[in-house]
Amino acid sequence: MKAQPPKWADRFLAWFCHPDLLEDLQGDLYEIFEQHLTQGHKRKAKYLYIWLVLRSFRLSALKENQKLKNSFFTMTKNNLKIAIRVLWRDKFNSAINLVGLTLGITCFLLLGLYVKQEVTFDHYHSKKDRIYRSWVKEDYGDGREFFNSHTPLLFEALFEDNFPEIERSVQYIENDFLVGRTENRINEIISLISPDFLEVFDVPLIYGDKSTFLPSREHIAISQSYASKYFGLENPMGKTIAVEVDTLIHDLTVSAVFEDFPVESSFRFDMAISTENGRRIYGDRLYKAWFNIIPETYILLKEGTNISSVESKTQEVVLSQGVTYGDEPLEKDQYQIGFQPLTDIHLNPDIPLGTAPVGNPQYVIILAAIGLLVLIMACVNYTTLSAGQSLKRSKEVGMRKVLGASKRTLIYQYLSESMVLAIVAVTIGTGITFFLIPTFNALTGTEIFFQFEWWHAGVYLAIGLAIGLVAGTYPTLIITAFKTINIINGSNQTTGKLAARKGLVILQFLVTVFLISTVLIMRNQIDFLMDKDLGYDYKAVISAELPIDPNGRGIRDALQSGMANGELLKTKLEKHPKISKIALGNHLFGSNGWTHVAFNDDNDDFKWFRLLVVNPEYLNAFNIEPVQGRNFEVGNGLDKRQSVIINQSAAKYFGLENPVGGKLPGPEFGEHQIIGVVKDFHYSSLHTEVEPLVIVQNIMPIFAGVTDADVKDSYSPKIVFTYSGHNLHDAIEILENEWEVLFPSEAPNFEFIDDRISRQYESEARLNKLIGVATLLSVLIAALGLFGLIMIVANSKIKEIGIRKVMGASPLSIFRLLIKGFVLQLLLAIILSIPLTLYLINQWLDNFAYRIEINSLPFVLSGLATLFIAVAVVAYHTILATRVNPIESLRVE
Repeated sequence: MKAQPPKWADRFLAWFCHPDLLEDLQGDLYEIFEQHLTQGHKRKAKYLYIWLVLRSFRLSALKENQKLKNSFFTMTKNNLKIAIRVLWRDKFNSAINLVGLTLGITCFLLLGLYVKQEVTFDHYHSKKDRIYRSWVKEDYGDGREFFNSHTPLLFEALFEDNFPEIERSVQYIENDFLVGRTENRINEIISLISPDFLEVFDVPLIYGDKSTFLPSREHIAISQSYASKYFGLENPMGKTIAVEVDTLIHDLTVSAVFEDFPVESSFRFDMAISTENGRRIYGDRLYKAWFNIIPETYILLKEGTNISSVESKTQEVVLSQGVTYGDEPLEKDQYQIGFQPLTDIHLNPDIPLGTAPVGNPQYVIILAAIGLLVLIMACVNYTTLSAGQSLKRSKEVGMRKVLGASKRTLIYQYLSESMVLAIVAVTIGTGITFFLIPTFNALTGTEIFFQFEWWHAGVYLAIGLAIGLVAGTYPTLIITAFKTINIINGSNQTTGKLAARKGLVILQFLVTVFLISTVLIMRNQIDFLMDKDLGYDYKAVISAELPIDPNGRGIRDALQSGMANGELLKTKLEKHPKISKIALGNHLFGSNGWTHVAFNDDNDDFKWFRLLVVNPEYLNAFNIEPVQGRNFEVGNGLDKRQSVIINQSAAKYFGLENPVGGKLPGPEFGEHQIIGVVKDFHYSSLHTEVEPLVIVQNIMPIFAGVTDADVKDSYSPKIVFTYSGHNLHDAIEILENEWEVLFPSEAPNFEFIDDRISRQYESEARLNKLIGVATLLSVLIAALGLFGLIMIVANSKIKEIGIRKVMGASPLSIFRLLIKGFVLQLLLAIILSIPLTLYLINQWLDNFAYRIEINSLPFVLSGLATLFIAVAVVAYHTILATRVNPIESLRVE
């Protein structure tokens, strides 16, 4: 039997090929098939036939299938063609709509990227659903509660030995280490992490693998950035970095280089050594202590395990360890262990702060709402403009209906127009967002980035279709509801819809006024925070952390050695006439982590206060004056040994009516005397009220009586001084030169006090800038919408304007005619925006212990700003209208 071409190939050819082409094409292919067949190449002839059929598949060759011809797809194709033609024909209105939607989408994407980054912190770890950070809470009644996300060192072994549900337990500690062997050693933050850290967390390695990550305490892993910093372009593997660990300098071998951590990571370390070094830093005693908290402890649950099964056993395990509080065994619930999901850390302020900074979930919600609000505003803008143009298109609708178009066909047609416009706006807005991100980051202090994957195209298309559907539904329903007979009679059919359109315009004004007034109030609060008298002078004050004795043990040795080094440097700096007010202290303004100590008072009630260790000049350097008693005196030995100064809050908290000459109300304190009371200066941020503070030169009398101590800030002494010249660079050069003489092996690490204070309100300033960007874009959207609306109103009144001009109407009267409706709508929007703004802004202001009182000025200014935009737009259209020849106006109808 003679060989035939494959039947499925023939059927496929017949399916796609246009009937007019099928006969010729199939004949040619048969001829080629026969030629190869006659040459005895049967298999080759079949393969070649298939190949040629596949190569013939082209869109131009597709036949018009009748089913397809009348299908939804064909109708959609036609609708898209018509939509593009209509949008192109009415370029001006299309441009206004397109720009408005694009601005709204750009704002939505910029804020959306920031919000996405905040809510997806730590989500990149593949085992994120099984990773938890432990916390510990001690509650002994009478307010003696200690809640920390830092935990005892023994937790790592405790979890692995007593909880079979836990697959792995690892710890993380950040500490300052001196890096370098000889000159210019610098202080670096190095993390101590468990060797099996990579079994829990995803840290991509550039050099090395899991087995070589931190094989011993003599190895160090560094980030990609630090590899460049210390070794340039060389491969750092096997090279050494000198690190001072526990008073000895060790040459640690680089055993791994890891990629820099992404922005949305709670871990951001650049150098890591094994926690095995902790044994020589903290000693074995601390590794068995239940009440000394140092590391963060993370656990990895076994697959299929619920965290509640671990939590339910913690009390039983703790009580079985024989832990005591003082001489008494722990009672149930006095020592609690809990777990927090890894992905919950970044936005949960209810758990105490650990190593990583915690964002404010309220700010994320605010920005998400504002981004959505601006997008809605852009949609409303499109809706009101399209609804306003509906009368203009009534004749087109009437003609289509006369020609047999159904209501459903018209809905498809007009929705197609809005969807096409929205998809174009999404495309342009995405491109603008991509190019704006560097500027946006620089302006707002954020670190967002744009990452595109192909599946994102589907998401953007869906967003465009959704926006087009939302924005286009209302004007489409208006247009398709026109009655043909009324259109032919020329009746105005928009009257019944005016209320809804006015409502949308009011909503647009309301959002604009709300955003402007919110930005103004937030700006006032931030200015209040920055300008408020904190009770001390801090302008042009420079500080530097002093080196401490590496051989010292404990806080006392660190303070004494740091203070001694500070006195040496102080003597050197005093020679320079432009440097003044030189002082020493272990804490600086702009930090909430000042030493926190607790004790039992004479009535055995639990009390606490903050502790500051200074030299005699410290309070004078910042112009902190006593309101009772006196300040420390230079050269007074008694002051140095036992004098104490407290603030007004401490006097009130301790119930001391005449504290000068008295003592702190604790029986265990060493010999001391209160010599003065200073006013309540704001040493921490204005988010919190001023707390009780005790200021000493010698910590020993105080430490003799405290039962608990917690230091979240660095307790190393710092030197501070004021520079009176005009060039701060000179002051820094003086500091560096004198520092080099005294401490040649260590580099100075200086900063400005006012920078530290400003950083306390960094998140608020960033929020204000983000809302400011959204406000600017929303004002532009509103102005565009108003511009288009007033143009529509002016065109609809062109005959009336012409008659008025013939009758002698002035430009002012035409201006009043155009603006009168919008003024009423604007006033209503201002009135409605006030309670909304007050409610939301008060929620935000409640975050501050010290806040402004809201007055009417922001609302007046926001209303005036919006009114100014409306007046400017109407004035422009008035000028255009007055320039039109009345004869031309009267010819319109």
